[in-house]
Amino acid sequence: MKKCAKLILILSAVLHIARAGEEELEALIFRLNSDVIELRNEVESSIATRCDSIRGCLKSSYDECQSAYTELQSCPSESELGIVFTVCGAGSRCNGLIDYSVSTVRIPENLAQGPDRNPTNPAVIEDVCMTLPTQRWMVKKYWEEKTFWSSLGVARPQMYFGSDTGVFRIYPARQSEECGKYDPRTRPWYQAALPSTISNAVKPRRVIIMLDTSRSMGEKLNARSEQTKLSYMKQSVIAVLNTLSPNDSIAVIRFAEIPRLVNRPSQVPPYLWEKASKATVANIIDIVNALEVNGRSNWNDAFGFAFNLINNSLESNAAIGDESYCDLENIAVLFFSDGEYNLPAGATDESVVSFVSAKVTETENMGDNHVHMFLYTLGHNDPSGVEKKISCAVDGYWKPVLQGTSPVNVTNGYQTLFSTPLGTDAFYNYTTWSNPYNFTSGRLGYTVSSLVYDRNVEPPRFEGAVGMDVSVDAAIRVFNGTLLETEDAIKRITRDITVQNYNTTCDQQRINLTKCEIQSIRHYAGGNAAVCIPEKTQTVSTTPAMLPVNATTNITVAPEVDGETDGLTDFISEEAADFFEDALNCSKAFVQPCPGYEEYPTNLWRNVEMKDLTYQDRVCCEVGTNEPSDDCPKLDEVASTKISKTAIFGILFASLVVVEIVGCYFCFYVRKQRANT
Repeated sequence: MKKCAKLILILSAVLHIARAGEEELEALIFRLNSDVIELRNEVESSIATRCDSIRGCLKSSYDECQSAYTELQSCPSESELGIVFTVCGAGSRCNGLIDYSVSTVRIPENLAQGPDRNPTNPAVIEDVCMTLPTQRWMVKKYWEEKTFWSSLGVARPQMYFGSDTGVFRIYPARQSEECGKYDPRTRPWYQAALPSTISNAVKPRRVIIMLDTSRSMGEKLNARSEQTKLSYMKQSVIAVLNTLSPNDSIAVIRFAEIPRLVNRPSQVPPYLWEKASKATVANIIDIVNALEVNGRSNWNDAFGFAFNLINNSLESNAAIGDESYCDLENIAVLFFSDGEYNLPAGATDESVVSFVSAKVTETENMGDNHVHMFLYTLGHNDPSGVEKKISCAVDGYWKPVLQGTSPVNVTNGYQTLFSTPLGTDAFYNYTTWSNPYNFTSGRLGYTVSSLVYDRNVEPPRFEGAVGMDVSVDAAIRVFNGTLLETEDAIKRITRDITVQNYNTTCDQQRINLTKCEIQSIRHYAGGNAAVCIPEKTQTVSTTPAMLPVNATTNITVAPEVDGETDGLTDFISEEAADFFEDALNCSKAFVQPCPGYEEYPTNLWRNVEMKDLTYQDRVCCEVGTNEPSDDCPKLDEVASTKISKTAIFGILFASLVVVEIVGCYFCFYVRKQRANT
């Protein structure tokens, strides 16, 4: 009996440790959720006063590869930092420099075209400048919570913001190994921040992508470009495919004279969409990369094929699934072409618009279905073209795609539209936890993120996402379980938080915009030319003379802000704003540039002292110092033999069990000997 009692005590101790591990993991999750919402609030406050941030922005930020940090930078060991800079050593005597007093900025190389890798696009400059004030909060929060994270044995988390323009600000500051290669919009944490749905109560999004592969798509994007329309379209489409979640449904259609599903060209009717699993998306990307041009372009057959697929899928249990509790369907149709169609014979712009409008109406009348159509014209920005007319007829969105627009920015209107429900009050404090993924440091980890909005615009305009992270090793150590056990615990805890706080309904996730809100996203996606002006306002006396009216197409175009936009600038001139206010009565639908727009700072970096140095020369240091060292990684060539706390606990527990078993056997043996005697 005594032995049983001891075993029960041991098992009780194990269960107590397990419960303590779950409580500590829960505390970690709640703290990260709370902190990331605070960070989101700080960034949104900076957005609200974005014009004030331009003052003092000159030479105020640190570039990821060129800037030397402050004298407060340090060289912590792996045990202090939770990161090993492998090019510098094993993390015990040699590691990498970190500066806890400042943040650093990363910008994709295609956006850093100015001297010393400075951005030239006003929207990108604004994102660098307006996030600078959040640095003070990051530093303060980092030191305020030192005790909490130390109590869990976890390194304090990194904090960062990734903008929809591609700007990334991260704290604490550290040098990047690859310069100009990081784009937050393509990272797993950012994509996880844009969930397909909030709960199983609503179906995931359905995405239909239509690709024109007729002969004209083999022509250059424009006279200055070496890139063809087809090659550019491939890059844009692949960027979209990489944002899909496994819950989404996808169908990609190529068309010229005959439309076909790209990954199932021999499929017989009824054609259906399929789940966007990793394998499916990877297969589609391979096929899209191999597409070639041929034949003429038949838009009516292409749209007919696409909407037949949509309608067949809506009527198919296999395509729909039965996990949701309501009938709401959000269907995105992304149409890529160069505006040229040859077939059917006798087709006109008006007949094509009428055909597409009828197909949209038919699908939406089948149930609680909402078709959101995005049309991209490659190579020209003629607002009298048929794609613009279709967008105006079906409450859709048109974007002219010209030289200088980064492929990843082409579909920003699509992402913005589908993020609008999360910008409402119902989801104000919503956070998302990513699945484990590889950080740029090479570690496996999780990121908790929250979307950021400009709430001075209607609807609130998606601006990017904030994130904070924890490594998988740290989470396992806190929970004191295996990787699978820790993953299950994180999913269970975060799911409980979502269910408790966001018991969402269909209406809360319905994309049901007002006319002004639709115009706002049109302008965001495609500029002034993409806004649809009602015919009755075409002749009003308030229309300025420089706003041309095309007499044959009834298309009015407001003047654009001067300068290269790269498909990013969401600004509207004061003159155009006045016109849109008169024509549309939409006072909060558009963002005006800050005063002094033409004189934004062109040099944002505090210094470029590290310019042209190698990564090792910039980052490697001896632990305990605050400057680069030429002696690393030689000092740290011997691998650390330190045993982890988890291993020590396992050894101690196993030892106790062995001792108990040996003791029991010894007692049994002694008693048997005495009985025999």
